[in-house]
Amino acid sequence: MTNAKFRNLFMKYSRLLVMILLVVFFAAATKTFWGPDNWGNVSNIVLQQAPFTILLAICMTLVIVLKGFDLSIGSAVALISCVAGMVLNKTYNPWLAILAALILGAVIGIANGILVAYVEVPTFIVTFSMQWILRGIAMVLLGGKQIYDFGPTFRNIFTSSRYTFLILMAVIAILMALLLSKTVFGREVYATGTNQDAARMSGIRVKRVYIMAFLINGLIIAFTSVLYIANLGTAEPIIGENFPMTAIAATLVGGTAVSGGSGKVSNAVIGSLIMLVLTNGMIHLGVPSEWQQVMIGAIIVLSVVAERGMQKISVETV
Repeated sequence: MTNAKFRNLFMKYSRLLVMILLVVFFAAATKTFWGPDNWGNVSNIVLQQAPFTILLAICMTLVIVLKGFDLSIGSAVALISCVAGMVLNKTYNPWLAILAALILGAVIGIANGILVAYVEVPTFIVTFSMQWILRGIAMVLLGGKQIYDFGPTFRNIFTSSRYTFLILMAVIAILMALLLSKTVFGREVYATGTNQDAARMSGIRVKRVYIMAFLINGLIIAFTSVLYIANLGTAEPIIGENFPMTAIAATLVGGTAVSGGSGKVSNAVIGSLIMLVLTNGMIHLGVPSEWQQVMIGAIIVLSVVAERGMQKISVETV
């Protein structure tokens, strides 16, 4: 194998290697992380935590590819969860609640897309403002209270099998991977993220790309919200406060470049798993929460620096 081939192979699978090394390290450093007597911890990461983190990271990936950020993810989950919970509490009809969630998610996504595409406000400002608006509406609707009674049918649909969340996440991840890699829209997303002016000159309807991207984002967030309250068994306006930072961290650690124009669903998946292994492992090691934040911040910076370095190496190799 030539040096160039080895370098390309290493760059392609470097983050998978990082995840494996983290698993090996934490398994060796603490007996409670991994082992015959601790499969419950592993299954909790894979079946309960990973699906939600990955779905949110996929949403963030789509926006970061377009050279933006979506800071409204957490507040959108809170509001959609509250609305879906209210519908469930009043009607006990899960399908009506899911429909309400999807409609609200679509409205939020389209609103973000219009503000970015037509009003030409940067994604950071739009979603930062929307974060406060959506959270405020959620607070007004529930007044800081929780909703518990969703009826027997709703949770049974999503929790009848312990693999339901994982399977649904995998379906969405595969569909998104195909959308970005095999469709005209996917190529337009990458072209717009790489150079918006060049994309516009080549005939791509850039405004439409932004609106469609945020619409898809909103629908995935809505579906994630439904899964989230099915898992928790409750809806409240304070949930999801850390979701934007978690999604950004997972996306960047997975190798999606902040410069836009590049990034895959697989980046979101591997980045989410790295973050989950890292945070879970530090908890089992007894690392104080403040130092966990320091470590996570350092990992994000290192990931961005490493991605820049890999991009330079790729250019030099070509």
